[in-house]
Amino acid sequence: MPPRRCVVIGAGVIGASVAAALAASNMRVTLLDQDQPGRATSRWSFAWLNSNDKAPRPYHDLNHAGMKAWAELAPDLDGDAWYRPVGHVELATKDTAELEARVKRLTGWGYPARLVDAAEAAVLEPALRVPPDAAAAFFPGEGYLLTEPLIARLVAQAESLGADIRTGEPGRATGLEPGAAPRVRTAAGAVLEADDVVCCAGRWTPALAPALVTVPLIAWDTRGSAAPGLVVRVGPVTPPGPAMVVHTREISLRPHPGGLHLEAPDAADAVDLHTPEAELNRWAAELLRRARRTVRGLDDARVAELKVCVRPLPADGQSIVGRLPGAPGIYAAVTHSGVTLAAHLSRLITTDLTTGTPPAPLTPYTPARFLPHPAILYPERAEVPRPGTRTTSPPTRYAPARSRPRPGPYPR
Repeated sequence: MPPRRCVVIGAGVIGASVAAALAASNMRVTLLDQDQPGRATSRWSFAWLNSNDKAPRPYHDLNHAGMKAWAELAPDLDGDAWYRPVGHVELATKDTAELEARVKRLTGWGYPARLVDAAEAAVLEPALRVPPDAAAAFFPGEGYLLTEPLIARLVAQAESLGADIRTGEPGRATGLEPGAAPRVRTAAGAVLEADDVVCCAGRWTPALAPALVTVPLIAWDTRGSAAPGLVVRVGPVTPPGPAMVVHTREISLRPHPGGLHLEAPDAADAVDLHTPEAELNRWAAELLRRARRTVRGLDDARVAELKVCVRPLPADGQSIVGRLPGAPGIYAAVTHSGVTLAAHLSRLITTDLTTGTPPAPLTPYTPARFLPHPAILYPERAEVPRPGTRTTSPPTRYAPARSRPRPGPYPR
């Protein structure tokens, strides 16, 4: 039997991981990306490795397995360059009941977590400015990834195993035709036939083909959308700066080469792709002020970069992974938790494609769960964007809504 042919669309952390795993399983892999690998959402991800608040229990278990998968992969993929299992400290000065309840739930699920007092929090992360009345929790198994060096190594591994890597116009998918032998058309005029096409294009997934409208994402390009979030990077940091992932009610931060990566829930709520530059700069300066109140080492820091990063947000907050009903040969992998899940999902997807049987951990997350929704079965009932609103896919897409439960302010 000749090797199966697989086209992977999107070379972020999910697509690069899937391409490397499929190539290692002796598939003939073509990896497509309209930019250089890892230069889109994955580049700006908070990249927090965690299953800290990811209910229900099966989704928690999937993410916890994702954390373990990176630990297993790191020794064979130059993990010193990108793997940072440094731990996570969370501070709460008011309404500590939620933090206490979460730690209790997580420990009951076998997840490393414990409450600590202010003094111990200061010992665990010496750069922290800990209020004396603060409650805190420590999550020793968590950490973060540096996505750019990681993705570079995944793509190099896939290429060394025979994968064909196409970027720019040759890598920009412009058409997708389901079928027994699905075909992908590129901007360079190529037509790629495959046995399977795996769509790992994040927010762009529903726009690739009409069949992919059945992957319902919260609309990201309209005013008030919950999908965009503000990312701010500051530096330099005067040693000793923070080494861990740190969360408080007003700021989320982690180390980044040359400084710190900052995000905040209210900043994410306040911005979208239409926010004026002056307002973005105001928020960036505010996040730097908050970071200075939270950790030491930022006396000389300045805002180095800021970005409105658009995150793929499945409509129900859970990952979407599996074959598309009614679209033979098309497989989707879209998630807000891409960094945590990528290594584990790539193994599960490889098993699914090579055996034809979805592994049990993927069963709750297949696109088929959305079939009863009237916006899919009856497109005429779908919400239609307001006149003048820019759209990137047919009107069956979910409309933005600030009232929807918002996930964390960072791609994870």
